[in-house]
Amino acid sequence: MVISTTTAILSRADGTPPEKRLLRAMHLCAEAGFLDLDLHFGAEGRDGFPLAQDGWEAFIDEIGEEAARLGIRFRQAHAFHYRTRESTAPLPDRAWYEERILRSLIAAQKLGVAWLVQHPSDFDQAPDYDFEKTRAYNLAYWAPFVAEAERRRVGIAFENLYESGHHQRYCSTAWELTDLIDSFASEYVGACWDTGHAAVAGQDQDASIRALGSRLKAMHIHDNHLRPKDDEHLPPYAGALDWDVILRAVADVGYRGNFSFEVKQPMRRLPPDMTLPMLRYLHQLGKYMTDRLEAFRPDA
Repeated sequence: MVISTTTAILSRADGTPPEKRLLRAMHLCAEAGFLDLDLHFGAEGRDGFPLAQDGWEAFIDEIGEEAARLGIRFRQAHAFHYRTRESTAPLPDRAWYEERILRSLIAAQKLGVAWLVQHPSDFDQAPDYDFEKTRAYNLAYWAPFVAEAERRRVGIAFENLYESGHHQRYCSTAWELTDLIDSFASEYVGACWDTGHAAVAGQDQDASIRALGSRLKAMHIHDNHLRPKDDEHLPPYAGALDWDVILRAVADVGYRGNFSFEVKQPMRRLPPDMTLPMLRYLHQLGKYMTDRLEAFRPDA
């Protein structure tokens, strides 16, 4: 198992300018022992950040060169994403949002990313949840992106979500996620299981992970206190999740991809000088958890 962490780890009080934040995060992660990172294009694609600027391809080249110097790999990344609230007024500048998704794919190919995590689309403002309508929309909407991913040999890992609007969101369940993945019938489409999202959505982690099986290609590891709509992104064992249940299921389905922490909110609240100690703690925690996971494997 490869221990990794999202690059979205800098404190809100950190004064590093937007064009240097990813580089600083890479250095801090490497110093803490993380040499495999989940590159968060969602953060880098915000207005004023490098993926949303002219010259973004040169920036990606710079990231690749610095990663090589530090001995860092990017095997998992998080695409730029946005909420397709189709039941409300049309989203202005939709093409610009989609351009940043495409840039995520191009950057992923340049940096050797195997699996690019993407949020499915939803109708979270609609008064009633319509599964068939939402499913049909996703199959049509993502088809050209899947074709582009296949052309570039970068996998898209659709992530499980949780209720945050008026009702259930599409792919809050493993059943909907597997249905979406299987409908594309592509080796370049898989699943990212987010442990925190699953907990907030009230999902049975054991049954869900086993249902995904070999479709599981990426993971977001974090904890919370199971409160609806309260996606806290805590370190494991700081919330209410049963980690042995999760680790055993992951071992049993044979997953060997990234064990990637997505501990964001607590990192953002830290004083900047505490970022490195917290990352060191997370790396030690990752070693403990992946050792435990390996011990659960059927062939251990």
